[in-house]
Amino acid sequence: MTAAGGAGPSISQLEQLFDSLSTAEITKFTRAIESDRNAPRLPLPHDQILQILRPRLASLKPERYPTPMRQFCTPFEDLLTSDIPGETSLRIGRPSLMPIWNVVCESASAEFHKACKDLEIAAEANDKARIHNCERLLWKEAATCIEQQIAISEQGVKQERALATRLGSRVHLKPFAAIARMLRVAEPIIDMRIRFPSAPIRSLSNSDLVWLREKFIEVSKEKTGYETQFMSAILMRLLRPSELFKVIRVLSSKADDRSLGSTNLASAGDMVIDMLAEIVTEVEQGVQRGKDEHQILQLARWYASEFVRITRELNIRKDGPWGERLLGTRRRVSQAIANTMFGASPERVTEALPQPPRGPVPRGGTVAPLFALPFNGEKVLAAEQSAEAIAETASISHILAAQSSATKAVVEIKKKLNQVGRAGVDGMSRLTMADYANAQRHLMAVVRLLEIIDGPEDADLLRRRGMSALRAIEGRG
Repeated sequence: MTAAGGAGPSISQLEQLFDSLSTAEITKFTRAIESDRNAPRLPLPHDQILQILRPRLASLKPERYPTPMRQFCTPFEDLLTSDIPGETSLRIGRPSLMPIWNVVCESASAEFHKACKDLEIAAEANDKARIHNCERLLWKEAATCIEQQIAISEQGVKQERALATRLGSRVHLKPFAAIARMLRVAEPIIDMRIRFPSAPIRSLSNSDLVWLREKFIEVSKEKTGYETQFMSAILMRLLRPSELFKVIRVLSSKADDRSLGSTNLASAGDMVIDMLAEIVTEVEQGVQRGKDEHQILQLARWYASEFVRITRELNIRKDGPWGERLLGTRRRVSQAIANTMFGASPERVTEALPQPPRGPVPRGGTVAPLFALPFNGEKVLAAEQSAEAIAETASISHILAAQSSATKAVVEIKKKLNQVGRAGVDGMSRLTMADYANAQRHLMAVVRLLEIIDGPEDADLLRRRGMSALRAIEGRG
């Protein structure tokens, strides 16, 4: 396959070329390609080239060429996701962007189209001041256009259906409205993005909090009713959603969530808890989506960390609006962990071990020594990984309100490991040197699993007994 109509370098050759370019060269080249795509002068496969560049651009994050649609999306860029957002999610699905942009372009004022044209000219000249002026007008006119279309759609079912048809689907109606609200606070959001150019923001310093406090007060005075959109833009730029509670704390003298529930900060806490609930949903769906214990553990660890940080930052009352919702997520994660990590997973630990026969042994029959059975290294490795995840999840089970199910799982696994270990060591008196290496692997596997699940005490006892039995095998020759 070639880059353009059968002539020129192949895709693989282009990839090799781009890999050899420096960051500055990639940035300059990308700008040239996007500029030419906007006003074609060369017969280039612009989209193909940009597709090849995308992995490099994702890691380098260079300044992108300011096209009208790209600048339209800038205020809510941090909210964009490739996935389909949940009902309560703040995020905006990328599949909604093109249908929404098309409706705006069809319906917007002449001032909007002039702003787009002027933006293209300013981008070609790399005139940043003029680009910014064009952006401001574009955001204002686009927001007005969307609001007008929504107002028409609210006149009746027929009008609403007509708007959904123009957008291509009803699923685009919610992001359509959300985008209009984000555009109304585009300028303070851009100020915030300039203040915090590197995302995600790992933590907020005292000076950061002072700046955000002043900017929020400014939004509250000049863009009354859009405080939630500004806070959502901050939230989506944070590494940890719980960090938003620092902003809430410096903005209010209220001591707890019941008092804050009547202020313009009420929705800010709701947004953080909604994001926490998304983590819980991922845990709940972990098994169905094929997640292993370590993936579920990672989610549980993140949830536990955020839960602790939220409750530390603010006095969250059990009977307050945030407290009730927070405890609701805790109940859900407790049940999810009980069903996944502490439900099916214990069997994944013990099933890797040699299993004693079930039921009575036939008269005159003999049972092979347990540690003479075949050793499956892959199963044992998977069992160790499961055991590590279970043990670590058990260590934070008090935060997850899952102590009961954690204790039950650990006790069950420990009991089974001790049973297998004792039976295996007892049967080693019938083994020969031909079985030595296999028996040693079984012994060390059980010892290692006991160490992971319950610490060194029982593991050391089993190890000493097992090593004594192995020496007896050597003594028998």
